[in-house]
Amino acid sequence: MYPIRFEPIYQDYVWGGDRIAGEFHRRTDQSRIAESWEVSDREDGMSIVMNGQLKGKTLHQLVVEMGETLLGIGQKGKRFPLLLKIIDAKENLSIQVHPDERTAPLLKGEPKTEMWIMLKEGSVYAGVKKGVTEEQLREAIPCNRVEELLEKWDLKRGEAVYIPGGRVHAICGGSLLYEIQQNSNTTYRLYDWGRTTRALHLQEGFAAIHWQDRNPVKLTTHHLSSDRHHQLVSIASSPFFIVERLDVFDLYPIAAIPTTFQIFFCMEGEGTIWAEAGREPFQVGMTYLVPSLCKSVGIEGKCQALRIRLP
Repeated sequence: MYPIRFEPIYQDYVWGGDRIAGEFHRRTDQSRIAESWEVSDREDGMSIVMNGQLKGKTLHQLVVEMGETLLGIGQKGKRFPLLLKIIDAKENLSIQVHPDERTAPLLKGEPKTEMWIMLKEGSVYAGVKKGVTEEQLREAIPCNRVEELLEKWDLKRGEAVYIPGGRVHAICGGSLLYEIQQNSNTTYRLYDWGRTTRALHLQEGFAAIHWQDRNPVKLTTHHLSSDRHHQLVSIASSPFFIVERLDVFDLYPIAAIPTTFQIFFCMEGEGTIWAEAGREPFQVGMTYLVPSLCKSVGIEGKCQALRIRLP
């Protein structure tokens, strides 16, 4: 088996920009790209393999045909558990909230916890300010002052924010980031900055909010290991995904993990990513899925990469 790359799925939302094609050398006629879905097992955006002997197969076909040899020993889901995106926000995204495992069944939605890693400097709203009540937030919506009640975070490149289900949030215009999330597309819009073409979901959204949410928003990295040439840094560890940063300076062999797939995204630099049956170019903006059955994995070159996997 080899590192698998998928055709990007471009989403054209009203707030999207034009940086994804330019920053990551994408060939596309679309002038506006809000999101590039890099790994997706969804009917409304299905990833298709673009390289190697599996070219043309969908990610869902791989899940069905390969099962645990793709996902990991003990992983028996019927679809790929994560959805990975590059997001280019030229304008503010709506102020919104997602349900979690408790509220999603009650609201007939899908639970969604996500996190963002900044690819350039940018800003986000995440969490209501301490003491803000449901009544205050409801009253602020028709008055166009919702953002006054939210915590705003200015972030540097490489900094990360965690958004569990139930946390009110929005990405600010001018931000370019990588999103790791549960495989879900349930979003409840609370406020849309005066846009009138998209519906709000106030009943569901207010039912999904965690008013006592006081968990950390901005994530603190932790050094895991290093030698003279490489460094492994922990960014996030949640019940749904683990995210780490790899700083690669020549040849970096990566331990196989039989219980999970590994996904690699190149944030900076370039090199080659390899597994036991093939080598692929690894350049800025490229995302690869390495199946769990691969016994040898590695990156060669000089680059900075994200590694995403299951707990």
